[in-house]
Amino acid sequence: GGGHVVGWLPIVSEDADEEGKPGFVNLKHVIWHEAFLKLLELVAQHSKSGYSHTCYDKIAHWLFPIILILSADYEEQ
Repeated sequence: GGGHVVGWLPIVSEDADEEGKPGFVNLKHVIWHEAFLKLLELVAQHSKSGYSHTCYDKIAHWLFPIILILSADYEEQ
Protein backbone atom coordinates (compact mmCIF):
# COMPACT_ATOMS: atom_id res chain seq x y z
CA GLY A 1 0.00 0.00 0.00
CA GLY A 2 0.91 3.61 -0.14
CA GLY A 3 -0.43 7.04 -0.74
CA HIS A 4 -0.83 8.85 -4.01
CA VAL A 5 -1.53 12.43 -5.00
CA VAL A 6 -5.06 12.53 -6.41
CA GLY A 7 -5.44 16.25 -6.95
CA TRP A 8 -3.99 19.68 -6.37
CA LEU A 9 -5.78 22.34 -4.39
CA PRO A 10 -5.56 25.95 -5.57
CA ILE A 11 -3.60 28.61 -3.73
CA VAL A 12 -4.66 32.16 -4.52
CA SER A 13 -1.67 34.42 -5.15
CA GLU A 14 -1.13 37.24 -2.70
CA ASP A 15 -2.05 40.71 -3.90
CA ALA A 16 -0.21 43.50 -2.05
CA ASP A 17 -3.22 45.83 -2.34
CA GLU A 18 -5.66 43.23 -0.97
CA GLU A 19 -3.51 41.46 1.62
CA GLY A 20 -5.19 41.16 5.00
CA LYS A 21 -8.53 42.59 3.87
CA PRO A 22 -11.45 40.45 5.10
CA GLY A 23 -13.03 40.14 1.64
CA PHE A 24 -9.80 38.84 0.10
CA VAL A 25 -9.14 36.46 2.99
CA ASN A 26 -12.68 35.08 2.67
CA LEU A 27 -12.26 34.70 -1.11
CA LYS A 28 -9.12 32.60 -0.57
CA HIS A 29 -10.91 30.42 1.99
CA VAL A 30 -13.96 29.90 -0.23
CA ILE A 31 -11.85 28.92 -3.26
CA TRP A 32 -9.81 26.38 -1.27
CA HIS A 33 -12.80 24.86 0.54
CA GLU A 34 -14.94 24.56 -2.62
CA ALA A 35 -12.07 22.80 -4.42
CA PHE A 36 -11.56 20.45 -1.46
CA LEU A 37 -15.30 19.70 -1.34
CA LYS A 38 -15.21 18.61 -5.00
CA LEU A 39 -12.28 16.30 -4.22
CA LEU A 40 -14.14 14.83 -1.23
CA GLU A 41 -17.27 14.25 -3.32
CA LEU A 42 -15.26 12.14 -5.78
CA VAL A 43 -13.63 10.11 -3.00
CA ALA A 44 -16.93 9.66 -1.16
CA GLN A 45 -18.60 8.35 -4.30
CA HIS A 46 -15.99 5.60 -4.72
CA SER A 47 -15.55 4.88 -1.00
CA LYS A 48 -19.13 3.62 -0.69
CA SER A 49 -19.27 1.23 -3.62
CA GLY A 50 -15.59 0.87 -4.51
CA TYR A 51 -14.21 0.59 -8.01
CA SER A 52 -12.28 -1.96 -10.04
CA HIS A 53 -8.67 -1.13 -10.89
CA THR A 54 -6.29 -3.32 -12.88
CA CYS A 55 -2.82 -2.98 -11.43
CA TYR A 56 0.53 -3.26 -13.19
CA ASP A 57 0.59 -7.01 -12.52
CA LYS A 58 -2.62 -7.37 -14.63
CA ILE A 59 -4.67 -8.38 -11.58
CA ALA A 60 -7.97 -6.55 -11.06
CA HIS A 61 -8.52 -5.27 -7.53
CA TRP A 62 -11.67 -3.80 -6.00
CA LEU A 63 -10.55 -0.63 -4.19
CA PHE A 64 -12.29 1.53 -1.59
CA PRO A 65 -10.44 4.86 -1.28
CA ILE A 66 -10.37 6.75 2.00
CA ILE A 67 -8.71 9.87 3.34
CA LEU A 68 -6.88 8.98 6.52
CA ILE A 69 -5.45 12.35 7.49
CA LEU A 70 -5.94 15.95 6.39
CA SER A 71 -2.75 17.74 7.26
CA ALA A 72 -2.50 21.45 6.51
CA ASP A 73 -0.27 24.36 7.30
CA TYR A 74 -2.51 27.41 7.58
CA GLU A 75 -1.09 30.90 7.84
CA GLU A 76 -1.71 32.68 11.09
CA GLN A 77 -4.43 35.27 10.52
